[in-house]
Amino acid sequence: MSQVIVDGVLLGNRTDSDPALTVRLACLADELGYQEIWLGESTGHDAFALAVAVAAAAGELPSAGPGPDGKARPPGANPATAGEFRRTNPTRPLAALTLGPLPAAVRDPVTAARGAASVAALTGRDIGLALTASTGLVVVDWHGRPRTDPATALAESLSVLAPLTRGEPVSFQGVSVRSRGFRSRLEPSHASLTVLAFGLEACEVAVGRADRVAVPLATVEHAARIKARLALTSDRMNRAVPRLAVFLPTVVDPDAESLDWIRRSLLPYLDADGFGRMFAEAGHGELIDLARGGAHERSLLAAMPEEVLRSIAAVGDLNQVCTAFEDYRQAGVDEIVMLPESYDAGVIEHTIRALAK
Repeated sequence: MSQVIVDGVLLGNRTDSDPALTVRLACLADELGYQEIWLGESTGHDAFALAVAVAAAAGELPSAGPGPDGKARPPGANPATAGEFRRTNPTRPLAALTLGPLPAAVRDPVTAARGAASVAALTGRDIGLALTASTGLVVVDWHGRPRTDPATALAESLSVLAPLTRGEPVSFQGVSVRSRGFRSRLEPSHASLTVLAFGLEACEVAVGRADRVAVPLATVEHAARIKARLALTSDRMNRAVPRLAVFLPTVVDPDAESLDWIRRSLLPYLDADGFGRMFAEAGHGELIDLARGGAHERSLLAAMPEEVLRSIAAVGDLNQVCTAFEDYRQAGVDEIVMLPESYDAGVIEHTIRALAK
């Protein structure tokens, strides 16, 4: 089996993600020995449905026996059988499936726990759930939910979700989240829980509630600050330090179009308070001032040096990409989750293959 250089790969998180392509790339990563496959969602597919599609494409959903009427049931009709099928037929190690990041104010704890239990039962895989406070666009505009106190909503969601994934009864009355009496008929998923965090407030939420913190975009210096904050908070609360993961846009042997693709993906972050401050601290203050002044995206792209990409991404030949990964590990990052970014599926596939050498 290949030795994979990264810890996981995030697929399907873009607004233009093609679900069929995402399934194909996820199966490729699984075959190559990636330990974890993150399945995001945006304006297209549903992450839970995609997870089952990945397992189906890999041939993991067994045919069930006949139902009470004597007719054959469809694959996966007996969830317990599906899980047992994978546990007793281990042809190869299976990648864990982490669903998300999911907006905590939209995916309520019961919905998330039930979905995780369903995916675990149907696939027999280790499951993870990643939660985020998300944005006003997603929570308020798309879903019509309030977003008055994102940190509280995230903390309360985790407080309810954790026992539900262990199959424990919950009675919780919070400010944003309420739940009482739900008991799943499926085996609990025992899903690992991850919080998507960039600032310090979400780090406070994660300690004692989540197994891991994932930073969606970070320079090496910012990742080190998050690591230090997690250690400090954990020490104060006398809790275990959550593992730290970083999402890292990655392209091995990029062409000019792939680099431009990443540049464009950074545009929404330039005038966002926390991200803009991070880029300014990395020496790109003039670009941030331009973005905050309302410059057109063409002007921003023209003014964006390649150093901006290299401050938050792993791009170049395989040695350069591996060096970038090592810089983050030296800063205290426990897990590298790559985002194989490109306009071209062939470039993405090349990157996934190159990092499984």
